[in-house]
Amino acid sequence: MKQFAVLIFLFTASVISAQQAQSVEAFRKLTTTAQRFAFLADSNVVKMDKPAYEAILPVIEAKKDDKTLFFWHFQYMRFAQQFKVFNDEMFPKILENMSNAAAKRGLDIESVVAQYHIAFDDFGSKKLSEQQVYSAFIHCFEKIKRLGIDNFRPYSIDQILLQIGGNFYALGDYDKALECLLEAENLNKPKLYSSPHIHTLILNLIQSIYADAKNYPKAIAYAEKIYDLNLNQYDADRLWHNIFWQGLSSLDIALYLFEMGNFEKGEKYADRGYAKYKAQEDINNPEKVVAAFDALYVLIKIKLKLGKLNEVEPLLKKVEFFKTYIPLSTEANYFKPLKLYQNYVNYYEAKKDYTNAFRYMKLVGELQDSLERRNDKRKLWQIESRVKADSYLSQIQSAEAENRLQERLRNLALITLVLFGAIAFVVFRRIKKDNQTITKQKTLLEQSLGEKENMLREIHHRIKNNLQVISGLFDKQSRQTWDETTRKLMKEGQDRVFSIALVHENLYQSDNLTTIQIKSYLETLTRNIEKSQKSEFQDIALKLDVDDSVLDIDTAIPLGLILNELITNCYKYAFKDRTKGEIQIRFRQMANEMVLDVQDNGVGLPQNFDIDKTKSLGINLVRGLVRQLDGKLDFTSSTEGTTFTICCIKQVA
Repeated sequence: MKQFAVLIFLFTASVISAQQAQSVEAFRKLTTTAQRFAFLADSNVVKMDKPAYEAILPVIEAKKDDKTLFFWHFQYMRFAQQFKVFNDEMFPKILENMSNAAAKRGLDIESVVAQYHIAFDDFGSKKLSEQQVYSAFIHCFEKIKRLGIDNFRPYSIDQILLQIGGNFYALGDYDKALECLLEAENLNKPKLYSSPHIHTLILNLIQSIYADAKNYPKAIAYAEKIYDLNLNQYDADRLWHNIFWQGLSSLDIALYLFEMGNFEKGEKYADRGYAKYKAQEDINNPEKVVAAFDALYVLIKIKLKLGKLNEVEPLLKKVEFFKTYIPLSTEANYFKPLKLYQNYVNYYEAKKDYTNAFRYMKLVGELQDSLERRNDKRKLWQIESRVKADSYLSQIQSAEAENRLQERLRNLALITLVLFGAIAFVVFRRIKKDNQTITKQKTLLEQSLGEKENMLREIHHRIKNNLQVISGLFDKQSRQTWDETTRKLMKEGQDRVFSIALVHENLYQSDNLTTIQIKSYLETLTRNIEKSQKSEFQDIALKLDVDDSVLDIDTAIPLGLILNELITNCYKYAFKDRTKGEIQIRFRQMANEMVLDVQDNGVGLPQNFDIDKTKSLGINLVRGLVRQLDGKLDFTSSTEGTTFTICCIKQVA
């Protein structure tokens, strides 16, 4: 028996050795980097045995092909991540080998890939904080864009962009997160995603960003993409995951339609989402129980809004049944009952059972207070993290700027040395050298101008972010007071801050950093005012007639504040005791004159109204802003409505 075992061992060893020799020999015959890349991508350690794959490494080193050497280490790292075959000390060694391979020949793309994976690994091992990895990811993302995203396709760039975008989203930098994730989504056009699961996660994050911004049509569009993607992908091993995403996207669409007031259509999507989970019902699977619980919350919420109480009662019993199988003590599930209690409050109110409604309202209040305290801490953490991250990023940029300065000094010293040597040459050679120097100086000046433009763009971005923090503080403060007057004042202050922040947002997103398109600015501003001030019981149409002028920041900010005050006053006073009305905004610029009209068909101003003597903060603010623009304020009013006209004789951009 022992001899037989030895023979089996020797036979197996000979087979492995033969496979290894075949792999090495096949690889040795390849003559180009592209061929070697294709071989490694097709015959990685997942398909080959580990010794055979490792035997190829000396051949790569002998050929001095650093790009292929890096890709070999990259594939080796992916194998280590997938199967967790290496210890904690071995994995950093692989990353070090990747970094060294990239640095040997100045491989810019591979250097960025190595920097990303090192930062990600350091974050996982708690060597970097979330703020520090944010700074590192910002740095990597900017380099990826500059070098061209398509050039990173061999290195699973979709997964890299997903991780970077997720970090931006976690720290509240939604603009950067959206930019990064949209780039990741575009990778799917030639269908080169690593997996449908990665694609789904990218689409889901984009959907979440649009939903947070209350851009529900966009959020719905991305939820539909998720549904279609997981409906068309069939994988027996991931069947539940496909069904989970089909159900979740359906329920998300239902909630967005609910927020938009389309309850009937929302009910259809909620029914579809719950049906997906109901077919997979399994009380022994906590993930499926939680999914069904969440689906029933959405379905019950919509049916209550539609007044279908007879259908709600059995659904509530089903939720109570699922509740007993959910581990509520865990952090992920602690606030799950809040959704159930909210539905109970609405259910008992509809049945006029105010005793039970009050009982559940107290439970809602206790959980809601706890949830708001946690969310407030989260927002504060996001703000502090972004501030720290900006500091880390500044340190990185300062170090790079210092390196660039040293490199320029070395270049300048070299140029000076060349110029001294050129004195001995003929005049023609000296002129030629001078022309080369002038060209280099022009390039440096152009680079300096570009850096200043980027700095100005970043200033506008940070001002916008700081104003959003102030807006958030107004919102938080208003929620901490019961006085309705104080809440309204806080909301008015929040709207004023928004009108200023919107100018800076338009500036850093445009090619011209000193002027903004007034039409798009006023459209966004008026939509925000309408959403903030319009009562659900009123049907007030807001119409704009604005030309395509551009204005500088010193004109746009006062103009936006004026418009904010006048439209807010229309909503507050012009349509008192009325359910319908219309507000018209017209803006024209002619030569050196611009004219803004705000007209409503409301009840009109009081007969004794004196614009110069009124104590209204809003009107006084309008008068001050008009004076700031060197303009003139006129108004006409009757029982058929009021018109305010601002005319400014001022040079605008």
